[in-house]
Amino acid sequence: MLKNKILIKITGSIAAYKSAYLISKLVQSNYEVKTVVTESALQFIGKATLEGLANSPVYSDTFTPGKMMSHINLTKWADLTIVVPADANTINKFSCGIADNLVTSLFLAHDFSKPYLIAPAMNTKMFNHPATQASLKKLKSWGIKILPTDNGHLACGDEGVGKLLDPDNIYDSIISELAENNPDRKRILITGGGTKEYIDGVRYITNLSTGRTASVIADYFFEQGDDVTLLLAENSIAPKHGIKLHNFDTFESLKNILKSFLSANNYYAVFHLAAVSDYSPKEIIINKKAAEVSRKKKLSSEYDELDIKFIRNEKLINKIKEWSINPDIKLIAFKFSAKTESKKKLAEINKIFSHTGAEFIVSNSLYDRNQNVQSKFEIIEAGGKSFLVESALELSKKLYKII
Repeated sequence: MLKNKILIKITGSIAAYKSAYLISKLVQSNYEVKTVVTESALQFIGKATLEGLANSPVYSDTFTPGKMMSHINLTKWADLTIVVPADANTINKFSCGIADNLVTSLFLAHDFSKPYLIAPAMNTKMFNHPATQASLKKLKSWGIKILPTDNGHLACGDEGVGKLLDPDNIYDSIISELAENNPDRKRILITGGGTKEYIDGVRYITNLSTGRTASVIADYFFEQGDDVTLLLAENSIAPKHGIKLHNFDTFESLKNILKSFLSANNYYAVFHLAAVSDYSPKEIIINKKAAEVSRKKKLSSEYDELDIKFIRNEKLINKIKEWSINPDIKLIAFKFSAKTESKKKLAEINKIFSHTGAEFIVSNSLYDRNQNVQSKFEIIEAGGKSFLVESALELSKKLYKII
């Protein structure tokens, strides 16, 4: 089943070729795409390319036989419209209400209950011209979302603003805009990556977690239109998309941010993947004398031996439903195990269910980890039913379906 319908308008900018990548990415993500071009846009990109990528005819002429009402029908059809790239000529026509081609006529027929995005692309002087800036300001006041431009090398040889925003960032803007207008959108909180417990200012104890699985899940739920917040350990593998991202490092920092977010936001579900340290250093014994654990100094490397005293950390997974302002929040816990005996593994799983109130537990094993990439996950329901999946992406799809 296709997702949303996206209308892409392409105008006469040399950056028009970048729209091909954007169309391809949207189609591969199962969005339905139609394209409308100005005659000047066809000087930079061909109809055959656009039709092949979108698998749909290209619209360019207001008076094409059989398509005389395109400016009305396409507006009704689209869930979201974006002009990418948008040249200065088109932007200034929009603000003046000029309708002399299909792209501008469609704008006058736009249904303002639906999102409309503009991704400008032009020379720096054209972008900064008072007429263009005034037009952008006016369009923004009408409810049009103006995407930022990049700053860099332009086709004319100049350096500065006006460069088309990276297509991957444009893609994220489209998905975010559709999500904000999706009545079925869910707020999801995900934790991922491993905590660090510092011994001094340069040394710490951590674990194998890379945050990869958490980021894959975050990306997938974001692509489905959900409002995703990811709490990710510093230096972990980041998600591909522009997801709301907040970093933590230690057990204490994760505890504080997790409690803060759960008590302030009404989340539909939380996926607790973070590999949280069971113990934190309390003091260091050097030559039988206690020294404080401090990140403000570096321990000398001249000691023959030193002892580190640890204290046990509380289980954050046990606190999630207590901290949540949503009493019906769905909790998906993760259990990483090195146990091979099924009875011991089952006992651990049942203990987590009884202590946390989790709806699902995802179990994975140290022995299914290859080059720091985890595979083979088992999703276990509170009632005992389970599902096996082979990869983080398959896991994401299954979790999305069952919750």
